[in-house]
Amino acid sequence: MRTKMLLAAMSLIHLCALTAAAKLVACVGDSITYGAGIANRLNDGYPAQLQRILQEYEPTWRVDNYGVSGATLLSKGDLPYIRQSAYVSARTCNPDVVIIKLGTNDSKPQNWQYKASFISDYCAMIDVFRNLPSRPQVWICKPVPAFGESFTIRPAVIHDEILPMIDEIGATKGVPVIDLYTALLNGGSLFPDAIHPNAEGAGIMAQTIAPYLLGVRFLPDFNQDGVLNLIDFAKLAQQWGTQEPSLDIAPAEADGIVFWADLAGLGRYWLMCPGLVAHWPLDEIEGLVAADRLRHFEGTVHGSPVWQPQGGSIGGALELDGIDDHVTVGNVLNPADGPFTVFAWIKSVQPGRAILSQSEQSGTSQIWLGTDTATGMLMTTLTDGGRFTHLLASTECVTDGAWHQVRLVWDGSCRYLYVDGREAAADTRKLAKLRTSTNGLFIGVGSDLSSATFWSGLIDDIRIYNRAVKP
Repeated sequence: MRTKMLLAAMSLIHLCALTAAAKLVACVGDSITYGAGIANRLNDGYPAQLQRILQEYEPTWRVDNYGVSGATLLSKGDLPYIRQSAYVSARTCNPDVVIIKLGTNDSKPQNWQYKASFISDYCAMIDVFRNLPSRPQVWICKPVPAFGESFTIRPAVIHDEILPMIDEIGATKGVPVIDLYTALLNGGSLFPDAIHPNAEGAGIMAQTIAPYLLGVRFLPDFNQDGVLNLIDFAKLAQQWGTQEPSLDIAPAEADGIVFWADLAGLGRYWLMCPGLVAHWPLDEIEGLVAADRLRHFEGTVHGSPVWQPQGGSIGGALELDGIDDHVTVGNVLNPADGPFTVFAWIKSVQPGRAILSQSEQSGTSQIWLGTDTATGMLMTTLTDGGRFTHLLASTECVTDGAWHQVRLVWDGSCRYLYVDGREAAADTRKLAKLRTSTNGLFIGVGSDLSSATFWSGLIDDIRIYNRAVKP
């Protein structure tokens, strides 16, 4: 019975991932949505930051900013949103999703005298958007906190009267409510004028809203290893039907119970695998193939490495002898094409070896990830060919016989090395694009097969993303 349930759940996850989420988002709001007070609001306002987050999962997301400074939800307020051209634009763009964040300016005395109309005016706006030809999904937000009575905005009115009304509106109209108030309640330092968040505060707004649009209340990477996989799925499956708030990612209104909606929410992330282009778990028991979980780049095992099904950091691992053992795969990506990230788990006591490499078109070996000969510290020789940019070496030794998660990030301008989630090295100036290569990759050796570069020790769970994945 449990097997059938899991198979059905997997099918549901697959279906949810294939039915792509909506793509055009209209952000309706006041000056906080507009980005007032943010130096580069077009880049750092919450709608712009929201778009960047969503595009990490699906590049076709678009988020448009229809914020109007001073706007009220109340139709009798001093600057009713429904009387502004932005309201017309937000409707005529035929959005797939509408995010409404209004109410802050309504707390002003001259506006709140009409508070008896707040619920009915809000419900009317929701109906207008819902009845558009695109039939958008509408989300409403609790206003962010006001940390002082600036611009005659009254914090007590927002907290004591407007927040409960928004909860009532959400329940009456069956509209999900995103709680931006609680998300920023302890963020007073992020509001320079007590009312408008700075770029960091806008980022928190975007981070709070994004999971809702993607089907969950928070990101379902339960063990925080940077990837969604069967480990995260298993955590949900093991608690199926139980009251477990820490795993209750969906629907937007928390019910505390792990059920179908949570599995569907996980699926929106898992099967999209944001930016993941190759993943070698190295969990095999035997054989000469290192399987790519995405089934695009199967690896060929050379020499006589030993599979260690129980000896990895995550599941199994591959033990290489430092003499001739290594794995070859096809061309996964060209470093010159843009940002990318490489993760791997390693365990060794031998410095000066290669974890992952690729040869340039000229045949020169480029070490994506390796260890320095003298110090055993993590390093990379990927370069743009410029002077003084050949070698980037970290400050942490990774050949101490312990497991370490190592990471190389290229963000299009600079290289970064991470050890166990901590930044260990970074370029201090921008580089040109990295040297081009369309050759295959080598795991556990330099691409020139130099005897000094063969890895001695364990390698586990290698992942490559076509985007910059920073902690």
